[in-house]
Amino acid sequence: WLCRQLFLCVAVGLWAGLIIGFVTEYYTSNAYSPVQDVADSCRTGAATNVIFGLALGYKSVIIPIFAIAVSIFVSFSFAAMYGVAVAALGMLSTIATGLAIDAYGPISDNAGGIAEMAGMSHRIRERTDALDAAGNTTAAIGKGFAIGSAALVSLALFGAFVSRAGITTVDVLTPKVFIGLLVGSMLPYWFSAMTMKSVGSAALKMVEEVRRQFNTIPGLMEGTAKPDYATCVTISTDASIKEMIPPGALIAISASNTGGAWDNAKKYIEAGASEHARSLGPKGSDPHKAAVIGDTIGDPLKDTSGPSLNILIKLMAVESLVFAPFFATHGGLLFKIWS
Repeated sequence: WLCRQLFLCVAVGLWAGLIIGFVTEYYTSNAYSPVQDVADSCRTGAATNVIFGLALGYKSVIIPIFAIAVSIFVSFSFAAMYGVAVAALGMLSTIATGLAIDAYGPISDNAGGIAEMAGMSHRIRERTDALDAAGNTTAAIGKGFAIGSAALVSLALFGAFVSRAGITTVDVLTPKVFIGLLVGSMLPYWFSAMTMKSVGSAALKMVEEVRRQFNTIPGLMEGTAKPDYATCVTISTDASIKEMIPPGALIAISASNTGGAWDNAKKYIEAGASEHARSLGPKGSDPHKAAVIGDTIGDPLKDTSGPSLNILIKLMAVESLVFAPFFATHGGLLFKIWS
């Protein structure tokens, strides 16, 4: 009977992962109404595009959270905290496929960029755009699996922390626990703020370098001279490494889905594959310009802040587990000093 219970825990975790994948595809693929609504909101400018995109991201969290909650409840009823850990293992059983589809997005995106810079035909660019749109959806699905598994693993690690620290009960109404909850809920916002600012700082340096090259390299504006690619690559590499030091010393589904939806809304308008998409205008139209702005805002959300929260969730759980004996022996030093 125990083997059957553990099998059911694995099945529940796999079920939750599949639900997250289907919901993510619905909210980020341009074949469904949510992304089409975001694209349609570009008619009235970038502000409504941003509002609709954020609303989509917040709404897309509802069903995945319920799926994770149900999987936690069912797996815990079968095998306590060990069942939750096994459910996380079930969600990660498709990790090979998840990593493959997650890597597919950047590959197709870079292929489209190379095709455009090389001046290839519009037909080739249409094909790479279709691949890029599919890649955005698959990347968001992969991030959804990672976020869901991070939540389950962190809960299982919390159970291990409680055991190692010798904690018998946790009273939410005590000031220490309540303060810990408030500080913990603040950390994702702090982490996201640092990563978003890092992306903004790197982009600022890149824009300044591009402007410098246009002003100092003769013939660059006319296309008769080649830009200094090496300097741009160096700036982006240095900024990406240096700016990640503060977050390294130290809302995820929403950020990933919002960024993916904005990106696919732009692709939806550019492709013009349906009557609705063609009514929004070609490249360069006002709706397209608004979609480009939304895509620019969404890139750091889906590629930086969202994935970085997985690291934060797991890092907090692992550090708590490692320092559990110290906490059990010495208690909370800050609270002792305060009292």
